[in-house]
Amino acid sequence: MICEPKNYVLIIAEKSKAAKKIAEALSEKPTVCKKFSVNYWVVNYKGKITVIAPAAGHLFSLYGDDSFPVFSMEWRPLWEIDETAKYTKKYYLLLRFLAKNALEYINACDYDIEGSVIGYMIIKFFGDLKKAKRMKFSALTKHEILKAYANLSPLDYNMINAGIARHKVDWLWGINVSRALMLSVKAVSNKKVVLSAGRVQSPTLIHVVDNEILREQYVPLPVFKVNIKITVGDQTINFSLDKTFDNKEEAQAFANKIKNLKAFVKEVRIEEKSLVRPPPFNLGDLQVEAGKLFKYSPYYVERLAEELYLDGLISYPRTNSQKIPPSVNIEEIVNGLEANFPYLVKILRNITKGEYIVRQGSKEDPAHPAIYPTGNKIQGKLPLQQYKLYELITRRFLASISKDAIIKTQKVLIELKGTSLTQEINRQKIKFRGWLILYPYYEIEDEEFLDIKEGEEVRIDSVSIRMSLTKPTLKRYNKVQLLKWMEDSKLGTEATRGKIIETLFDRKYLVQKGGFIYPTPLGITVVEILKDYFKDITSVELTSKMEEKLESIMEGKITVDDVVRETVTILSNYLKNYEKVKDKIGIKLSKILGLKGYEKCKFCELEAEHNGLCKYHYEALVKLKEAIEIWKKRTGLDEKQILKKIYSSKSTGKYVKDVISLMM
Repeated sequence: MICEPKNYVLIIAEKSKAAKKIAEALSEKPTVCKKFSVNYWVVNYKGKITVIAPAAGHLFSLYGDDSFPVFSMEWRPLWEIDETAKYTKKYYLLLRFLAKNALEYINACDYDIEGSVIGYMIIKFFGDLKKAKRMKFSALTKHEILKAYANLSPLDYNMINAGIARHKVDWLWGINVSRALMLSVKAVSNKKVVLSAGRVQSPTLIHVVDNEILREQYVPLPVFKVNIKITVGDQTINFSLDKTFDNKEEAQAFANKIKNLKAFVKEVRIEEKSLVRPPPFNLGDLQVEAGKLFKYSPYYVERLAEELYLDGLISYPRTNSQKIPPSVNIEEIVNGLEANFPYLVKILRNITKGEYIVRQGSKEDPAHPAIYPTGNKIQGKLPLQQYKLYELITRRFLASISKDAIIKTQKVLIELKGTSLTQEINRQKIKFRGWLILYPYYEIEDEEFLDIKEGEEVRIDSVSIRMSLTKPTLKRYNKVQLLKWMEDSKLGTEATRGKIIETLFDRKYLVQKGGFIYPTPLGITVVEILKDYFKDITSVELTSKMEEKLESIMEGKITVDDVVRETVTILSNYLKNYEKVKDKIGIKLSKILGLKGYEKCKFCELEAEHNGLCKYHYEALVKLKEAIEIWKKRTGLDEKQILKKIYSSKSTGKYVKDVISLMM
């Protein structure tokens, strides 16, 4: 029977959609078969019977016993150890069945660390690694698949080892610190509560909590600025001098000094400059842009992009690259896109006159190019969210092969006679829109130039002073900004950052209000414990150094065993003191989880430590009292007036406003 052939090549794809695309590329009419309720495909390609079968992502995971600490682990079928992964059993059974009679095994899972590990584990447990090869492609198009199949390579052991090391290090770190938290709660309350910590998850949570506490404890201070209103040509312009003053008298004296001075135009410079088109997206850039434009979370963007990739509409999305190599046929893609976006292709051709030069970015990825549309025609109708992301990717790609915009700028330098004080006024006009037509999400003002010449006198209409309040340098994060911070801090990978952020929400360590991220009392308490008892192993520095070591494995410089041994040593040093602090950790967690009684802060769920205030509200009170004294010196206002002004400021942190309400 054709669905149960003997002596065939077995191609293992990561998902069912990918398996189907590969089968359709190898044959016009692949035979669809089914076993264990899973479809697989059989084709005759160049005289060889070839079976293409899907996995469902990872089919194996690490497992250890219930001891603590636990440093020994083994690979087990995922469906045996994870209740939520029972659906993977049918894929496990199918691949085990098909691997028995295969002559050769080809890992055609996604060409990244995870895909390399997925295929390797299946072949290791069900087949023969000596008869295994790797198939590498960046898009599920017929051309890419056939090219990849014609250029099979040995298994990519450096990537496999890097992936295995990451799994082992993350498992050791996560299971031991998570168990430390959970066992401490069980010891003092006899309750089983699910808590988690993670090698990347924990330093990310710590950063969010530290950032938010400083933001909520912020007390704005008064500064004084000098405002000048001038008439330039036929336009009236208001501006504030960059110089600031700590007290009102100094500012007023300076204003009195300059209000009778004359001003003149020292310089007028008109120039043309290119507004360089952007490079095509990598995953991080796409997540940031889609988050800004559509309010999509990073993890949601990743999932939508994965669907577009499996549908053959875009190239592989989990890439750090902003470059597209010469091997990608740009003209063919543009011609293909005419079926999906005829109006955009028409605009592109008008701008470029058929000459397409990719604006390459600085970031590279050894496995994949930047994200680009394949040019395949949309089959059926895409869901709205997918379509919006697909259009965004397409517009960005077309902008990157378009022409730079040309901006005409005017710089006017005004100088106050007898002083070194100058004020720069800038205007700009768009001379040639270029890529801006294709990518309208970039905001740029188109302004009228000032009708003025060098040496011309400028009338000073008025000089005044105003008090303004300082603003915090730390801003609240949304999910996209947090992902960007993780990327800049070298925490996690393109494929893991979005999921880690979602895990912090799933664990109820973080919540989202009005688009911004806030830590919960549980999240704050977990951070306090991690900082008090697991300080070094939860630092950004240690985590990013571990990322560098994992990169070194991929480069073949160190081994999996080296990194695992180091992880065990670091964890052992910390966990050997665990029994001494176990009850302290358990009591603290049990209180915030509502399992033990305690005196709450007057303003929040955290434990009161100073006169009915938690330590963060108490610190806010101390900072407020220090700020009041500065306010008195700078403004001459009394305490009641000062408190009203601080309370009404949008810059004032919530903890500070809470304690002001107590004082008033």
